[in-house]
Amino acid sequence: MKILLTAIGKRVQLINQLKRSNDVIGVDCGDLAPAIQFVDKFYKVHKYNEKRYIEDLLIICKEEKIDLLIPLYEKEFSVLCENREKFKNIGTILLLSNKDIIELCNDKWKTYKFFLDNEINTPVSYCKEDMKLILKCKNNENIQLPLIIKPRDGMGSKNVFKINSIKELEFFIEYVENPIIQHYVEGIEYTIDVLCDLNGDVISIVPRERIEVRSGEVSKTKAVYNKKVIEYTMDLCKKLKGIGPLTIQCIVTKKDEIKFIEINPRFGGGVPLTFECGVDYGKFFNMFVQGEKVKPIIGEFKERTMLRYDEAVLV
Repeated sequence: MKILLTAIGKRVQLINQLKRSNDVIGVDCGDLAPAIQFVDKFYKVHKYNEKRYIEDLLIICKEEKIDLLIPLYEKEFSVLCENREKFKNIGTILLLSNKDIIELCNDKWKTYKFFLDNEINTPVSYCKEDMKLILKCKNNENIQLPLIIKPRDGMGSKNVFKINSIKELEFFIEYVENPIIQHYVEGIEYTIDVLCDLNGDVISIVPRERIEVRSGEVSKTKAVYNKKVIEYTMDLCKKLKGIGPLTIQCIVTKKDEIKFIEINPRFGGGVPLTFECGVDYGKFFNMFVQGEKVKPIIGEFKERTMLRYDEAVLV
């Protein structure tokens, strides 16, 4: 089977895992992406926001007879959803949730509203307008510090700041573009790798403790069998009905409360650990394409730790 990955960048570990049971074709808008050296075939394409991007992908999918298209870059998800039928018509399955879910996940305020509407525990959050109104009314006693501020459509750790004072809040609420402000929650942070089938049914859930993070991406992580996290994540996914890989973040507090903070409809950077824990995504992808029913393996994985490091490619 042939898989096409977009925006391959540095996703070397992910590519090597998928190559165990599939041919992996990669695309990127640049020709110096390190992962180019590891895919079975590479194509340089236009940027996701250029008119010819979808045309580029359709040509590649048709010529290479791509079975499964898996996008890796959030900003391209909406335009790919809009063209889902074009890929289907040439025999390529787009492994991506529907547009409503994409919009929900890519806007952290909409994610927050989803959590509230579905009675999913999450930190109290404010949009910019609400927080400015509180500041204007001098209701500072109602502001629980510390806070976390970040862009509603942000990725990684860019423009994410911890706020410890009203003075910092007044500055960062103007500095961070289109922000969401959340109560800071102290505890153990988990990234949860979830795989759903084409009907939105959950196949696998693997919680990973975030031991160390560098530039927004996990550098040390441990797969942990936390029954409560798995059960709560299962409940969330049943309400969301996403497709393909999901990366969900939560914090487990000292009082053993689980507070969900983000949903990303894509592979997480640390997902290779989940592969190594015994969850064979490549095998499941083959079954998706062949129309076979996949038996869920919720909680069936080995507990392992992954320590990531930089490597160089010489070209």
